[in-house]
Amino acid sequence: MAANKISKCLTCSHRERAGIDLALARGVSVRALASRYKLSRDTLYRHAKQHLPAQLRASLIAGPDLSIDLDKLRETESQSLLANLVNLRGRLFSALDVGEENGDANMVARVAGQLHHNLEITGKLLGDLSTGGSTTINNVLVLPAYVQMRVSLVDALRPFPEAARAVASVLHTIEHQAAEAITADKRELAA
Repeated sequence: MAANKISKCLTCSHRERAGIDLALARGVSVRALASRYKLSRDTLYRHAKQHLPAQLRASLIAGPDLSIDLDKLRETESQSLLANLVNLRGRLFSALDVGEENGDANMVARVAGQLHHNLEITGKLLGDLSTGGSTTINNVLVLPAYVQMRVSLVDALRPFPEAARAVASVLHTIEHQAAEAITADKRELAA
């Protein structure tokens, strides 16, 4: 009586099985795989036929399921990016010190440029640095359209002296506060 010999698939037990399955699904030649993974072509053919159904091949070709929380990923990646920028900045400062200690002006200039770039990127990521798409605030009180509107409003209220005085008082208060703010800003800039 002959004993039934059950042979185990050598590809299934191979430590690089995931890579072999992916390569077979992508159509890499069996000859190349046999050479790379030290398996016989027959073993690879049998494995592909018996252990790689069409659904598995399709999922290997399609890649992993990427149903992920993009907001969480964005937050995690942003934190990681900032941590790497901070780490790199520390190394750049060390390199700057080395350049200064050795009197290497060329190195100092290159590293200073990289530090500037690092700080610029960090500032943009943190929102501390405007990138040109920012909102410009204009003082409407000096715009010609405001002046024209003010004159027209005062003219329109002339037949109503009490209303004209009330509106003039409000306009005067607003313009006075704006003038004080402009003067304070000039003092801050001068200091």
